[in-house]
Amino acid sequence: MLKPRKILGLACLLIPTNVLASDEVTDYEQYLDELKFLTISDPKPAIANIASGFGVNQGLIYAAVSYSDFDTQTNVEGDDDGSIAFGFGLGNAASSVGGEITIGITSVSTSLWGDGKFADEGNVSVKAHKLVAPVLGGHAASVSVGATNVAGWGSTTENPVNAYIAFSEQQNFGKYKQFGLAYTLGVGSAVSGNETEPDIFAGIGLGYDDWSLSFSQIGEESHVGATYFIPQLENLALSLSQADAFDRLNSRRMIATLSYSFQLGGAPQ
Repeated sequence: MLKPRKILGLACLLIPTNVLASDEVTDYEQYLDELKFLTISDPKPAIANIASGFGVNQGLIYAAVSYSDFDTQTNVEGDDDGSIAFGFGLGNAASSVGGEITIGITSVSTSLWGDGKFADEGNVSVKAHKLVAPVLGGHAASVSVGATNVAGWGSTTENPVNAYIAFSEQQNFGKYKQFGLAYTLGVGSAVSGNETEPDIFAGIGLGYDDWSLSFSQIGEESHVGATYFIPQLENLALSLSQADAFDRLNSRRMIATLSYSFQLGGAPQ
């Protein structure tokens, strides 16, 4: 079955422009221009691999699977890495304060891959977030306070807690607001030095239709990423990013993440 946007496009092409008056042609061309942007998805700018000031509210459940072709913990050439995360939202960031709890499984080895000790390492992360007034002319903004690795099992207990604060804002622009822009600025206690030293992080994302491109600076590392929100299944997204993009830390690697979220019951107002 054709998507609605394609059906509308075909219908418009059936109207011959050569039978219209000049002013009607101008109006018709403007109509086609407007129709093109009315039938695309709302822009969803995303910034890969960075803590956001925004968060999820009560009833939303999410999961993500990530793969990297280089393990920065072992720092051994040819050693890849993977992780799984599950989380859920609490509260309402608009009327009060929203919250997130994420459980991460940092060891996904199986009998066919790695040491075979699946889920023998993992951690818990928390975040509180609140919608605030935009400061840079955007349509939405939020501030968050969070901590990753606040609890865990296996070797993750040897890693420090990363306590952070972040501010994010989003805005749409263009003649039909068809482009989306997102930016984040934050500071954390374990950002640089292989996630052991305090530093700042910042990122910017540009969205159009179901695509988003981003650049972020996480301490000493630069990340370049692209995210595709798969239209055939709502709330499913695939993100590909190049971490340490300029190889300043000799740890350049590709990271692929597939994420999905769904709302239980109605979204909080």
